[in-house]
Amino acid sequence: MEQLVTRVRPHVAALLERDGNETVTRVQLREILRNEGLKGGRNDRLGLVLQELRTESTT
Repeated sequence: MEQLVTRVRPHVAALLERDGNETVTRVQLREILRNEGLKGGRNDRLGLVLQELRTESTT
């Protein structure tokens, strides 16, 4: 999971700016995974990745 967070993290800021929201959404995360050709898009795993990314953005 940490590897997935590390690979997704650089793309989050651009999507947040583009879409105007404060935290990354599941839809945005799926978009990043799809665009980057990354695996690991199971719902249970996405929830953990989202939690980690959201925690980082609020600290």
